[in-house]
Amino acid sequence: MTTTLYLFSFLLLFSNSSSSHQRIYCLIKTFGQNLATRALTVHQTWAHRCDKHVFLTATNLTKWNNISLPILNLFDVGDNYLELSIKVFDALNIIIQQPLDFDWLLVVDDDTYIIMENLRQLLYQTSKPLAFGHLFAPKNGAPTHLSGGAGYAINTVALQRMLPNLQTTCSEWYVPGMEDVYVSRCLQHLNVSLDGAIDGIHHRFYPLEFMNMYKMELPKWFSDYNLLKSYSGFNCCSSQSITFHYMTREWMNFIEWARYLHDNK
Repeated sequence: MTTTLYLFSFLLLFSNSSSSHQRIYCLIKTFGQNLATRALTVHQTWAHRCDKHVFLTATNLTKWNNISLPILNLFDVGDNYLELSIKVFDALNIIIQQPLDFDWLLVVDDDTYIIMENLRQLLYQTSKPLAFGHLFAPKNGAPTHLSGGAGYAINTVALQRMLPNLQTTCSEWYVPGMEDVYVSRCLQHLNVSLDGAIDGIHHRFYPLEFMNMYKMELPKWFSDYNLLKSYSGFNCCSSQSITFHYMTREWMNFIEWARYLHDNK
């Protein structure tokens, strides 16, 4: 009960101010076994506030005939974590070959919750190739990269640099491996700026769930990769927070009720 009250109180801090309308296409990474669970919950909660959204998978869809979701289903790639980098590059290849009727592409996991209003406040029209997300800076001296779990937004100017296809422009990283690292390396190779979307002393994209941040129950890898100092309590996170990772279906439904449905009563 106490945990629920903490989150409910934090939701009240979120900004509700208006923002310029940037068209956002949400590419939600999932797996076949999650279509009827995580993906369905995302579809029923935050995803409908995207201008359009699609679930990225590579599975036998005949098993899911009763699931009504917008799906981008791939072939010739495994529906597993090891091949997630290829899965995302394949999806990007498909997207950049089509008319870009959006301004930003948000790539995110099926267990990440997005506060879309805060994302829209962050994004803006620019001629500069740009990507926003949680920027990791490994203490071992490796180059910075965006967190895949926290999600990242790439503008269409950056996407156009991937043409004619990623096998040509980013072949070195079009292999099985860490999706967020390889996409980041590709973007850096194409001279796309990676922006950590820092709000004063806080991140806005979080690779962990809210309660981990609130209680400072942080895994070692987070401390090893994180750019900023961590704080406990409500000072853990920006009032302009955009994403939280590792969110259960129950937490997603609770946020939806507390922030949207509850306010409409």
